[in-house]
Amino acid sequence: MDEIARFLRSYPPFDRLPDQVVSQIAGELQIEFVRSGQTILTRGGKPSEFLYIVCKGSVDLLRGEDQVVDTLGPGEAFGHPSLIRGQPPLVTVRAHTDTLLYLLPGAIFHRLRAEYPQFAAFFAASVIERLGYALQSRQAESNPALFQTRLRDLVARPPVSISADATVGDAARLMRAERISSLIVDQVPPGIITDRDLRNRVLAEGLPDTTPVRQVMSAPATTISADALAFEGLLLMLERGIHHLPLVDGDRVVGVITHTDILRRQSNSPLFLPRLLQRATSLADLRRYTDQVAEAVGTLMAAGARVSDIGRVVAVAHDALLQRLLRDAEAQLGPPPVPYAWLVLGSEGRYEQTLRTDQDNALVYDDSASSEDVSYFEKLAELVVGWLVECGFPRCPGNIMATNPEWRQPLSVWQHYFRRWIEIPDEEALLRIAIFFDYRQVYGQLPAELVLRTITQHAAEHRIFIARLARAALRQPAPLTFFRQVALERRGEQRDLLDLKLRGTAMVVDLARLFALEAHSNETNTIARLRAAKAAGVLSHEDADNLISAFELLSSLRLHHQQKQIALGLPPDNLINFHQLGPRERREVKESLQAIASVQRGVALMFQTDRLA
Repeated sequence: MDEIARFLRSYPPFDRLPDQVVSQIAGELQIEFVRSGQTILTRGGKPSEFLYIVCKGSVDLLRGEDQVVDTLGPGEAFGHPSLIRGQPPLVTVRAHTDTLLYLLPGAIFHRLRAEYPQFAAFFAASVIERLGYALQSRQAESNPALFQTRLRDLVARPPVSISADATVGDAARLMRAERISSLIVDQVPPGIITDRDLRNRVLAEGLPDTTPVRQVMSAPATTISADALAFEGLLLMLERGIHHLPLVDGDRVVGVITHTDILRRQSNSPLFLPRLLQRATSLADLRRYTDQVAEAVGTLMAAGARVSDIGRVVAVAHDALLQRLLRDAEAQLGPPPVPYAWLVLGSEGRYEQTLRTDQDNALVYDDSASSEDVSYFEKLAELVVGWLVECGFPRCPGNIMATNPEWRQPLSVWQHYFRRWIEIPDEEALLRIAIFFDYRQVYGQLPAELVLRTITQHAAEHRIFIARLARAALRQPAPLTFFRQVALERRGEQRDLLDLKLRGTAMVVDLARLFALEAHSNETNTIARLRAAKAAGVLSHEDADNLISAFELLSSLRLHHQQKQIALGLPPDNLINFHQLGPRERREVKESLQAIASVQRGVALMFQTDRLA
């Protein structure tokens, strides 16, 4: 019994149950040995009476006589969908090799589901439920400071209000009397006036203390639900660059939190980053700033942040750095002769950059630029790209940077680029230029992003382009064997490797880009694209949610792997040894890849990619 209990504790979800419960289960299991080729459950046959757990060997799950949909090995279980529904099995289960099985009686299985929610969630009947549970359980194991604290729990006192017709002198005296740094301006929708407003908009501008509050307040105030999480408040303050955030319950302001309220909860908060950037006076300081961004990533990971949320924080921090460098370059070269726009591409354009990676950027300038103006932008690009290198962002090996004249062009040329890519699609070229559809404008007065979106938004009307983009997105199939096991590779002396980017997250990125263009969506973020495609009916709710969970899980695993490498002083890569993962992680990877493969098969069928010339 002790040996069986040790085996069960090595695999989820039994590793989450109390030791005495596992020991009791071990004594109630039945043991069965089946020969290779022997059928254990029959599709449409008698409902399962047990939860079957593979101890040694492997079993195939089949639809029909020979269509293998999955192969399960030690620690994996089957029979639960039939047990849960009380209906005939949906698949036939046949021993792939000689196999030793543990059989947990149905009555005990149902009792465990009723008493232990984590056990019930693990054996959910669908992939979407299981992947969703995997994400929730990862967050539940983390530091709760930012992810289980509601903003209303940070409120120390009720808000203090003032009339919009009151004077700024009245506002200053009321703040002093109440010992607070902001006031809610009593109007619909509410406004806000802060001590910073008094310094920057009143004293610095030489306005008298009789100035009405309505003249210097911020209205409408940026607000958030009092029931939002502390991390959601942190993100909003970072993105808006604000230090005071009114909380609302319906239409009523119930409190105001400041950035220090959250800083007290987390000593290494990303809210420190803007202050560090403001104080930087040299490239060495800016390099230290990027190091602090990387440290903030580790802090957020430890706190249980989703990779998508970490990407948003990093995007805000890196955008601020880039804007600082461009302003410094303008100060050195003089003001820009014509309006321009600086674009970021790829993972940064998708809000998905978590660690410092290669640069991917481009520059667009106004069509009125003269040859001298073009020379100005060449110098500006060289300065900024060089400074980014010194801040820890290597040059792009593919030379997709603003220093490359091909990617530093007037707006009309960029319009021509996008029209040519869409109207005369070259599939090999699409593989190289796909990241240009993931662009964001982070600086500049030229509305390049808005102009180019009018072209990309109508890409779906060009069916040949969409079909070729679909086939390009399927160039890298999900790495699964004929028996639905994870297909691993070898690199030199290393074996059993899986590339979590190329054979993982990148496949979802490519699919999401395709679905977003098909849905006429301007979103660039992968998860936002999948949600937009779901809302537009381009992608089923189940497929969208499965891809979102798969993307989050694979991204999280990749980021944890890279953080470990950095801690060991190694250069980060995307290669993990699959067999060194724990049983739960192996299952999550396998089900994530199966979810991706399912959508890829649907795309191939929908766009008839095998028939393209």
